[in-house]
Amino acid sequence: MTRISLNQEKIVLATIDLASKIGLASVSFPRLAEYFSIKAPSLYNHFKNMEEVRVATAVHLQRILNHQLTQSMIAKNPVDALRAYAETYKSFAEEYAPVYELINMIRQSKNEELINLSNENIRLLRRSLENFNLESEEILHKSRMFRSELHGFITLSQLGYFQKDEATKEESFEYMVEQFLIPLESK
Repeated sequence: MTRISLNQEKIVLATIDLASKIGLASVSFPRLAEYFSIKAPSLYNHFKNMEEVRVATAVHLQRILNHQLTQSMIAKNPVDALRAYAETYKSFAEEYAPVYELINMIRQSKNEELINLSNENIRLLRRSLENFNLESEEILHKSRMFRSELHGFITLSQLGYFQKDEATKEESFEYMVEQFLIPLESK
């Protein structure tokens, strides 16, 4: 049996891959061990339990999301930056649909790195909103509203909603984003 060089990053990437094949709820130490063709106790050299694997995967995903959001918003006017934020967030959620729920485990994980990464994601959004001469309380509420709209749309979409022929899912998403932006454009 060939000895593999295992590390936390390989386990995180395997978690994402396995989740796409068998579902996140089915990813376990035995399934990961099977994936690597090793014995499950070998995984304990890298993580204490599956909760740690999920948190490490969430950190990995949040880094990717933050990088993608930042890149998509660079050198754009505030309205276009918010459009880019929305589209990038949706694209990320679609690409990582099997593990998307992990980026929402931030508060319950109490992992400082994950919280900091999440806060950076929020700061990106708030910095764009600051360009509209809004009061700080209004920035807070608009930020929460926009993130809630995005997450709600993505969650419902992943649950199989938005299948009617009257409008495509993409048309509804674009409409939702534009309805958020119209009042801002007049500021």
